[in-house]
Amino acid sequence: MKYNELDFTGVASIQQLNDLLAKYGCNRVLIKKLVKNNNDKNQIYFHHDASLLNSVFSLSFGMRSRSKSNKKAGTYLGEMIPEARFDSFAWCSTNGVLHTVKHCKGILYLQYPEVRLSGFKAESGVMPYAISVEFTKLHPQVPRYLAIGATQSGKAFAAMIVSPEREFCEGFEELSYFHSSKICKFFYIKENKLQNTATATLKTALLNHVLGKDMKGCRLKPDGSTVPFTGTQVHGYTLEHALGIATNASKDGDFLGIELKCFTRNKLTLFTPEPDGGLYADSFEQFMLKYGYAKEAVYRFTGLHRVGQVCESSQLSLEVLCMESKRNGGELMPYDPNKPFHKQMQGLNVVLRDQEGTVAASWSLTRLLNNWGVKHNEVVYVPAAVKENTIRAEFEEGYKKRIFFGSNVLWCQKTSLEKMINAIATGIIFLDPAPKLDTDNPRNNKRRSQWRINNIYKDSQYLYESVENFPE
Repeated sequence: MKYNELDFTGVASIQQLNDLLAKYGCNRVLIKKLVKNNNDKNQIYFHHDASLLNSVFSLSFGMRSRSKSNKKAGTYLGEMIPEARFDSFAWCSTNGVLHTVKHCKGILYLQYPEVRLSGFKAESGVMPYAISVEFTKLHPQVPRYLAIGATQSGKAFAAMIVSPEREFCEGFEELSYFHSSKICKFFYIKENKLQNTATATLKTALLNHVLGKDMKGCRLKPDGSTVPFTGTQVHGYTLEHALGIATNASKDGDFLGIELKCFTRNKLTLFTPEPDGGLYADSFEQFMLKYGYAKEAVYRFTGLHRVGQVCESSQLSLEVLCMESKRNGGELMPYDPNKPFHKQMQGLNVVLRDQEGTVAASWSLTRLLNNWGVKHNEVVYVPAAVKENTIRAEFEEGYKKRIFFGSNVLWCQKTSLEKMINAIATGIIFLDPAPKLDTDNPRNNKRRSQWRINNIYKDSQYLYESVENFPE
């Protein structure tokens, strides 16, 4: 039987797989036993909920061609199909060479719902022989397992396991299922001497360089030099400087894949995704003219928008809508936090509507998935206070602020899109926008959709499975 360097044959145990993926920095693994028709042509059913995969892997969501399905009475015929592209996916090989896959993706079929993986060929032109149509036709009874490990930042490293030893098969049966899946199993990588966890590294860095300390307001340039900073984000830049993170070196100020959020008030902004639907997306100017208010010749749109309330200033209502089925003609219904999330993903939107029912702005499922994923799976909230710098020598050098960091941080782990949507639907997360329109000087226009919580210490329990103070 012919194999290539991407087929791992005779793997002795789950521990051997553990050790293989640990070498690439993986800390968790999803693994599925493949059935005979799982191949590169037919796609591989992996899970029913793309939002859960998004909390493990770094994925970018978009829309592909319209559905041609005639199943379930054709209720989804002609609809756009969401897909999730792996930002980083590579096949492990028996000779230690990684084979990068550029177009591996998960396709979300909402009529079932289920996520199927496709696009397995590496840039080198190869893929595991055991995943090919030819192999599945010639050897339909050969046991195969697809294991995909994830790093802290969501990079994916895959291994095709073929004809493993009995101990491996028995070990697989003993693994727990991944959340509500009935086919996909899951395990955490056991730490070994090759692995230095990001969590432990960050805890040490915070203890040594941040907690309980005060320092001049500054930022770290990419060339390693320190320069003064006095803007509104001075506390965040100063925190990054203390941890050796240069400006623009990390998109969101993270540390080895862990998100850092420095705050000066308990009420804080979680994220700022812009609407991709409604009048706002069609014409920002028309939206501001219709729903905003004029102040000194500049239009502004403000006000606290929370599900279940009509905003007094804008007279708009925030709603979470979905489509449980099309039996009622495709009417959108209110999302119910008490019902299974994966059954309410069809048509899922967060919308702002006026009293006539017109959609002023909306956030689609793909927009939300792209803004709440693996990078939020471990977040450290660092309290700080910003004061004027009274050290004259530093002040004269341009360091006009001093930052005082708290002696404890809030360490939050394990979230999902479901938790975030439930928090919006129950009013924990609210929209507190601050865009402006200057018709005379468009360069002053600003779009800012701020999604906030009132108190990070009280509200974090609704967003994360694990919340702790560090150090205790």
